[in-house]
Amino acid sequence: MKRTHGFTLLEVLVALAVLAIAMGAIIHAATQSINTTATLRDRTFAGWVARNQINALLLESKPWPEEGSRAGKAELANRVWHWEARFHTTDDPNLRRLELTVRASEGSAELGKLIAFKGKPPEPSTDATSQPSGTADKPTAIQEGQTPTPRQPHPAP
Repeated sequence: MKRTHGFTLLEVLVALAVLAIAMGAIIHAATQSINTTATLRDRTFAGWVARNQINALLLESKPWPEEGSRAGKAELANRVWHWEARFHTTDDPNLRRLELTVRASEGSAELGKLIAFKGKPPEPSTDATSQPSGTADKPTAIQEGQTPTPRQPHPAP
């Protein structure tokens, strides 16, 4: 009997099994890469939301935050993000610790967390000898025996 050129059924089945295993591994790696990309995107947006909220809380007109927590929602990248801020006292009575966490939805896993500190602003001075702000360019009286210091002329516009 003369043998024809080609593959036997057994060789074809082994080749298909190897190909199926390799394709399964490739699909798994691609799926994992897509999931990682989506997670990194969400963490990046959550970090931006956290920075925005930290800055808003630190620049708030209310001068001194009380100990406790606040929560809210922020919209970024066509999504609503849930944030929670907690103010804590520190060893320094003039300093508060602010811990802010961001989640994709209420009760979901934490995607972003930032910690910042807010110092107590200085209290306005009631001293009568201090100059009010904006009077630095006004001339002052020179006492006897003093020599005036020359002022630099302002550059022309």
